[in-house]
Amino acid sequence: MGPKKAKKTTTIGIYWRKLLFFALLFAAIFVVWKIIEGSKFFADIPEDQSAVTYVTTSDVNLEVKEDGSVYKNQQKIKAKVTPQNDFDELRLIVYDQNGFFLDRLRVNLKLPAAVAARTKPEILAIHGVGSSSASVADSSTISYEANSVSATATITIVAKIPKDVINLPLYDRIVFLLSTFGGTIWLVLAIIVPILALIYLILLFALHQKSSGVPAPERAISGPPMALPPAVVGVLLSQKVGPREIAATLIDLSLRGYIFVIDRDRGFAFGKRNFAGQLLPFEKVLLSKIFRNSLKTSEEQIDERFANHLYSHKMSLFGQEIYSLATRLGYFKENPIRMHRRYQFIGTLLFFLALAFFFLTFKYFPTLPYAVFLWVGMMVAAIIIIIVGSKMPIRTAAGRQALSNWLAFKKYLSAPEPLPYDARNYRKFVEYLPYAIVFQAEANWAKRFSGEEFAVPDWFLTDKMSLGLSDFCLALYPIIGYVGQHLASIREPGYK
Repeated sequence: MGPKKAKKTTTIGIYWRKLLFFALLFAAIFVVWKIIEGSKFFADIPEDQSAVTYVTTSDVNLEVKEDGSVYKNQQKIKAKVTPQNDFDELRLIVYDQNGFFLDRLRVNLKLPAAVAARTKPEILAIHGVGSSSASVADSSTISYEANSVSATATITIVAKIPKDVINLPLYDRIVFLLSTFGGTIWLVLAIIVPILALIYLILLFALHQKSSGVPAPERAISGPPMALPPAVVGVLLSQKVGPREIAATLIDLSLRGYIFVIDRDRGFAFGKRNFAGQLLPFEKVLLSKIFRNSLKTSEEQIDERFANHLYSHKMSLFGQEIYSLATRLGYFKENPIRMHRRYQFIGTLLFFLALAFFFLTFKYFPTLPYAVFLWVGMMVAAIIIIIVGSKMPIRTAAGRQALSNWLAFKKYLSAPEPLPYDARNYRKFVEYLPYAIVFQAEANWAKRFSGEEFAVPDWFLTDKMSLGLSDFCLALYPIIGYVGQHLASIREPGYK
């Protein structure tokens, strides 16, 4: 019977220092965002009179420079001239529900050249303005006037300046050029970017694979080519520590007499025997995670530990120790986790940059609405980098040869020919089972013994009578699979 999930609900435990760090980070981002929001220019009229609810008149003097920047009372403001197809445009909100009444509002806009007669002025007044007008005051000045301005009014002035007057910065000209691209062009770019990223990574992967190809085994070998822990063999095969490496380690520890598995009608449990033997660092970490200070741990206790941890440093350390051992044995050019993190960092950085530009486009680049397609394409490319990059082969020559030898052993485990179930082969079945699990060949390995008598190993305790091989597999595999999957799921981010 498969394991039954615990119904007990508990409070999730987390690492408070990390929570505090990310909370402060998001708080800082929020504050900066609010500062940016608050720095948006409006001609607050009248100045320094926020408590005043009625003002007779107010005059504002604005000046447009040759580079398109705008000054209010000799101080630069955030407003600027933007390019259009037939003219350059200044569009500026000068009154936006400021909360007081004006008999008259006058805005004088000085242009950088005597082109007022060639400039088309407009004043847009809504939500309570008696009358408004825009006219040429002199050869380089346009005057905007609004009368009977209510406290809830919004007034925007517009000046469409001839093309030969403003010398816009290169940045503004590039943005304008991009704004002329249609939605189809942006959509094509959004498709091309992740495709190029995928092609690049595939070519890089193929180049690594060619220079570090694993020789295909010519024949099967009937035993492990060397004395390696099953988890290390799994990392050599896939370059990552996953649920199968955890499950194989649990069975290997059972075979060596450190723990035993209890199969019950409702759930399961693990028992601890003598830990006085020689254990590898990653095995000690796994056992300390499962048992803590007790001699026995039940399914309910394991479920509780899953629920109480968003992340587990011990499970991250478990994988780190396996990676380190495989690297020390000379199987990898560098620790695989470092390679994983490098690609994860690049991909994650690209993803969040694209996400930031996605939202900033709506706010600061309203003339480039279709550019969001490009940022979506970059986010897809970032995900591809994270996924494909973590699978880049980095085995050394010794690692490739070792893997070839182990693949020859995998051929033996997966062979279709049945094996006679004598005492010698019985020991083989149980002894080789952890390796079959990391090779995903446990079903094929069991089939080689189907139809034969089976004796349940002494480390698997059950009250079921006459348990056959298939019954044993149906009872054991869900237990170790469940524990392996859940322990792998609570590793800290960045550990594969």
